[in-house]
Amino acid sequence: MRLRQFLRLTWLAFVLGLLIPQAAVAHNQPSVDVYTMGPGDDLFSRFGHAAICVTDEASPLGRCYNYGTADFSTPGPLTWGVLRGHGRFWVSVLSQPRMMAIYRFEDRTVYRQRLPLPPAQLEQLVAALHLADHPEQTLYNYRHFDDNCTTRIRDLIDQVTAGALRRDNLSPSHPSLRSRVETGFATSPALRTLQQAVLGRRVDAATSGWDSMFLPEVLRSELQQRLHAEPEILYARSQPLEPPSSLRPIYLWLLATLLLLLLTGLAGRLGAVLTVGLWSLLALVPWSLLLVARLPELRINEALLVLWPTDLLLLHPTARKPYGRLRLGILALVGIGKLVGLLVQPLWGVMALVALPLLLMQATQERR
Repeated sequence: MRLRQFLRLTWLAFVLGLLIPQAAVAHNQPSVDVYTMGPGDDLFSRFGHAAICVTDEASPLGRCYNYGTADFSTPGPLTWGVLRGHGRFWVSVLSQPRMMAIYRFEDRTVYRQRLPLPPAQLEQLVAALHLADHPEQTLYNYRHFDDNCTTRIRDLIDQVTAGALRRDNLSPSHPSLRSRVETGFATSPALRTLQQAVLGRRVDAATSGWDSMFLPEVLRSELQQRLHAEPEILYARSQPLEPPSSLRPIYLWLLATLLLLLLTGLAGRLGAVLTVGLWSLLALVPWSLLLVARLPELRINEALLVLWPTDLLLLHPTARKPYGRLRLGILALVGIGKLVGLLVQPLWGVMALVALPLLLMQATQERR
């Protein structure tokens, strides 16, 4: 049924496009519209999307530029490229009716903001956008927080308006990047929990309005406030989004801690092996990113102080006691660092996961 609906909408968009009289825009100034799309059903669409469209004599149907295009048929190489800092994205171009048909099919709310710019700035912006008619000239290295489909549009508009979006907009008055991520993953408690061990301290600082415009909804708000580009809803989502989960990450960390305590206390040697194995596997995530990734939010990670891939030493008879004492001492220092504010990441959950079962192991060893 959804495929049939999509084909029907595409055909309708094509017919409507043919009915638009080209003379209506032939003698008018070009217009530029910023489109921001709300979240969809797919989890990774929850951060929204943005595009920018030109309607002029050369493109009477509207020519829409999408800076979020990549070869998604090869997710492995694409993910590796993003981690290494050279995930190649580019601009794809399609007509406004076809773009609207796609987002109607995905049932995502679509906002349009016409930029009220002087003719000279409009012409400069249109000329810059038409350069993207050749995708090979628009390749860039994607970075979710710093260089994405929305920041590219932000930068273009800021350039032609002599810094209207950046000016007086660099003070850290907006929520942290981590809070933005938690909002985007609000329906997935597992991802909200795992990101506390994956994302580093960079995402815990307050952000400026300029930096926050990596999100389409923030770009929409800033365009309204600074350029007086009023948003209008072209399509409103018909189905309600999945509600956010009320299960906080700390609860999942504590649940996992309780399970490891039961394993350690009741299953003897096997429980210790399973517990240490889980710690080591979890530690491989941030330590691998430290070695592989080139993004600061993935490399400078305080969770590295808590999760050690060397915990397999706890299974060695002679190394168990000194190594366990060393680990508990470091964890105590990490706790002090959190209390005095030297460490800023949400570490209490992952610290409980390691410290409490380790204390039980050490106490059992001392009794023996």
